[in-house]
Amino acid sequence: MNLKVRIANILQAKISEIQKRVPLQIRSSGASNSFSATLEDAVEEVTNRRLALDTTNRRLTLDTSKTVYPLVSGSHEAKYPVLSSDELSALMPRINAAIASASEKYGVEENMIRSIIKAESSFQPFSLSTSGAMGLMQLMPGTAEWLSVADPYNIEQNIRGGTQYFRDQLNNFSGNTKLALAAYNTGPNAVRRYGGIPAQAQRYVNRVLEYYQMYNAGKY
Repeated sequence: MNLKVRIANILQAKISEIQKRVPLQIRSSGASNSFSATLEDAVEEVTNRRLALDTTNRRLTLDTSKTVYPLVSGSHEAKYPVLSSDELSALMPRINAAIASASEKYGVEENMIRSIIKAESSFQPFSLSTSGAMGLMQLMPGTAEWLSVADPYNIEQNIRGGTQYFRDQLNNFSGNTKLALAAYNTGPNAVRRYGGIPAQAQRYVNRVLEYYQMYNAGKY
């Protein structure tokens, strides 16, 4: 057996051994290819196939992640629909009942809860901010998880969680409504670092308090 045949046999034996460990058929153009080149080609093919599979899986996940949320007036196929005024009117009894329940449970005035919802989402249950805040009271994913809110787009869960979070901020800042609102908007640590209402929260606090006055005056 000449040297070339022996080398070819050794190469084929190594390829056969590696073939048992990888899910793809290793293709070689012949013994003229070096072992390292053949191996590199095989690794590249496996990698490319895996990347293609990952991309497909991500695309499938995105395509199938739409959730349908049942409403009083029917259901929506879009993940984050904007409800019409008629749809919101149909939901208001349910929203008001959830506000009353959360108010009683956490000792927060109904009109304060209502004012936060107005400022946060304008009563759109499926609202989603660019930062990822969700639902009527715009709960961030981490906050929702911490508050045991399984579905932030569920009216009762969202209002319960948001009211609980606002009550926590009232407790954190000795009942100071302005500081609690600022903490609700920017987080309690930002309020503590600033030693008051951070500049980015000023407009938010003022807007909620304006709504609160209007609700108390019966103008909404």
